[in-house]
Amino acid sequence: MTVKQIADEFNLWQQIEAAVNGILVAESAAPALLERIARIPIHKSRSTRRLGVYVSKGSEPICIRLQFAQEQANLKQTFLHEVAHACDHLTRSKKPSTYQRVHGSSWKEWARVLGISTQSCGESEAVSLLHQQRVKLIAVCLKCGVEFYRVRRLNRNRIYIHQNCGGKIKSV
Repeated sequence: MTVKQIADEFNLWQQIEAAVNGILVAESAAPALLERIARIPIHKSRSTRRLGVYVSKGSEPICIRLQFAQEQANLKQTFLHEVAHACDHLTRSKKPSTYQRVHGSSWKEWARVLGISTQSCGESEAVSLLHQQRVKLIAVCLKCGVEFYRVRRLNRNRIYIHQNCGGKIKSV
């Protein structure tokens, strides 16, 4: 799956084209940028704590990971949010020593042109429910009996101490 395929499925490709042409109006780089964005792969995310993420290495986009368990309207917003990150990343000046804020002014401009909220963290009832289903008992404090619930287990090669009572925490 690629950005172009998902955008076509959600009828969002024209919106993405309009945003790119709107920001890069005086440049001839718009078609090349659209082509690069269209080829970015989309992967299904197993994460239950984030709805989507844009992954890059250096100046190259790697992929966009989306949690498809979220509601359809929310999924479209998350998709466009991550496309805004891709557009921002691919149009930034290529100064490796300069730190760029992830949700900075240039990303907010892309978000505005794409017609989405500049909110950096969305919520999904379906993904929250999925997270609650995955949470399980993973450890118990041997001194006070407090139970610890997480999605992932603790590293078995470490010794954990309960901060409140100082007791040793044993994996279940």
